[in-house]
Order: sequence, then C-alpha cells, then structure tokens
Amino acid sequence: MFKRGLVLCMFALMSAAMVAQEKEYIVNGAEWVDTEGNVINAHGGGMLKVGEYYYWIGENRRDGVFVSCYRSKDLMNWEFRGNLLTRDSHAELDKANIERPKVVYNKKTGKYVMWMHYEYGGNYDKARAAVAWSDDIEKPFTYVKSFRPFDNMSRDCTLYRDSDGTAYFLSAARENYDLILYKLTDDYLDVKEQLLTLWPGGHREAPAIVKRGKYYFLMTSGCTGWAPNQGKYAYAKSLTGPWSELKNIGDNVTFDTQSTFIVPVEGKKQTSYLYIGDRWDGRRYFNSKYIFFPLSFPNDTTMELHNVEKVKIDVKAGKLIDN
Repeated sequence: MFKRGLVLCMFALMSAAMVAQEKEYIVNGAEWVDTEGNVINAHGGGMLKVGEYYYWIGENRRDGVFVSCYRSKDLMNWEFRGNLLTRDSHAELDKANIERPKVVYNKKTGKYVMWMHYEYGGNYDKARAAVAWSDDIEKPFTYVKSFRPFDNMSRDCTLYRDSDGTAYFLSAARENYDLILYKLTDDYLDVKEQLLTLWPGGHREAPAIVKRGKYYFLMTSGCTGWAPNQGKYAYAKSLTGPWSELKNIGDNVTFDTQSTFIVPVEGKKQTSYLYIGDRWDGRRYFNSKYIFFPLSFPNDTTMELHNVEKVKIDVKAGKLIDN
C-alpha cells in the first residue's frame, strides 16, 4: 500500500513538472494545453496585445461558457485567465450560440469591446451580431445586445481598430454571399455607417484583417460548412477600397485550416505575421485543433502562407522560426 501511494505521488509530481515545463515551439495539429495542463478552448478567436501580454480570446462552448481568455508573453505558453461571457451573463444568452468573438480596446472610453456572431438555439436563423464590453480584459464582459446591423444578416465576422482609433466591423451577410464592412460609433458599441459590400455574391466567410506597410490585407475562406476549402486574400490601400481581386493562398484546402486572425509579431529587429487558424472536426467540435502558420510577403501586395509542422516564436526579435 505504501509503495502504491509512493508511486502515485511520484506520478503526480512528474505530471505537475510536465505541465509546468514551458513549450519551446508550437506543434501544429497537436492538442494544446494551457500552463495548468487543461485543454485550451479558444476557437474562432482573436488576439490583442496589452502591455507585455498577448491575449487570446475565443469560443469555449463547455458547461455554459461562451468566451474564454488566455494570455501569453511568448505566444507559445498560454495561461488561462477566466471566462468572459457565459449563459449567466445575460438573459438573452440562455440558449444562445456565440461564435468568432473579437476584442479591441477603445482609448477614449477605456473599455475593451467585444463583437461576435450570435445565434439562438441549434440553428442559424437569427444571424445577428452581438456586443459586450469590460473595463478589464481579464474580467467578465457586460453583454449589451444582439442585432442585425442595418437589418443585414451577420454571421462570420471580425473586428479591426485602425491606427487613427476608428473601429470597423466586417461580417458575412445575405446567407454568407456578401461581406459587409461597417464603421462603428466612437464608443465601438454600435454601427455608425454601412460602408461597402466586398465582392457581392462571392460567398466568403472567416475574415481576418491585417495592415502591413501601406496595404491592408483581408483573408477569407469559402463557405463549405466544416470542410476546409481554398483560402483567398485581397489587398487595398484603404479599408473602404478599392480592393484587389481575390487571390488564392495556401493549397486548395488552405492546408486543412480556416482563417480566424492574423497577428503582427512586432519585435526589436523586425515584424513578422502569424496566421491563426482552426482545423475543424465537424463531428466532434472539441476535437478541433489550432494552427499557427507563418505568413510572408514577397512584395508589398503578395501574401504567402507556409505549412509548417512546428514553429518557434521569438517575440522579442519579431521572428517566426520554422522547425
């Protein structure tokens, strides 16, 4: 009995040591756990740099939780910080389904503002956007409302704050056949103006925006349910266009991923760009995996996605190192 107890104790200590051991690189397609050894729940999410930390905020879907928050100094080792939105946050969320949450910071109001895709029950008939806010990115958000922006359907979406402080919301409308860009109000809690429809009838979703140099880049996927498809990107000197034609990126299934966010890794020596994607398992959602791929830019208007098994991230130098 004593020997069995000793073995169990040693096993527990070894497990704790393994949990505490820091990752030296990311293994794409593997099961990712946080610093406590628990599986990370942050699909369809976005990232935000606050001070020395990157915050990863995404879908949870377990035990009445909708949105969870993790933080990391190196983009490889993630610490769970809390649940930001749950069924208990608001009566409207009792039977809701929340997807693709994105958060930006409003310098004028001092609030973190979250936009997301809202559905009710098990179908996608509502097709609404939803908004929440918090004074602290690690604390629960206050839910505001769900609605259809200017009466348009709103499904897959992203949120972008430009360098001048203006915030924009981009979401799939008209049964996902259109992508509509909206300018937000100064407090980021509502839409102020419907700006343009990108590639009407293009049937695109999973938008991700980044700016590099003088150009904005927008990456999207096609609409094939849980199955991966050909990712495409376009570029423009202004978010309001004109935008280039859509160009293929990656292979015909985007290396078995769907886009969700692009993170600039700004170091002392250079800035690199990290593609955040989901490798979905449509039959078992919680078996879906996270993918971090390097992006490169051969010239000012060309973007390439690199399929790597492993990637080491040097945030201080701003480098992504393929392994």
